[in-house]
Amino acid sequence: MFRVALIAIAIGSIWIGMVFSYTIKDFKNFNMDKLDSVSMQMVIYGNGIGFYKISSNQYNNSILVKIVDSNGNYLDMKTITNKETVNYFVFQHTGKFTLELMNLSANPVQLTVEFGDTKYQEFLIPSLMIFGGACLLMFAGYKRLRSYITAQPE
Repeated sequence: MFRVALIAIAIGSIWIGMVFSYTIKDFKNFNMDKLDSVSMQMVIYGNGIGFYKISSNQYNNSILVKIVDSNGNYLDMKTITNKETVNYFVFQHTGKFTLELMNLSANPVQLTVEFGDTKYQEFLIPSLMIFGGACLLMFAGYKRLRSYITAQPE
């Protein structure tokens, strides 16, 4: 039972890693001057949770980030001041989504941007495998420990 639990956890973990690697995402580098703006577009299908990851070459930036759907609705709008930021947004329909970035800081900024869909719907089966494997692992450990006789001091 112990080995089955470890195998279930390993397969579930590898499966989740594969789902993460096959997500729909775009990756770009930008050099932005003061008050410069750039955008990237992506077609995302269905409904779900999208993400964007923004890394900068320096601290104390002020970057305005907007996520706009194909109807012109703002799904997310934030001002980012960190060196690295990951944020998520919820989308309800298939369409072209635009990530707009504007440099509000006084200095030029180099950004690395990743934008895409998390595909969270595909995590259900591997997550259940990991959970089941963890429960089996705890049960196997309980059965082994229960069979030990411990000496009690008098």
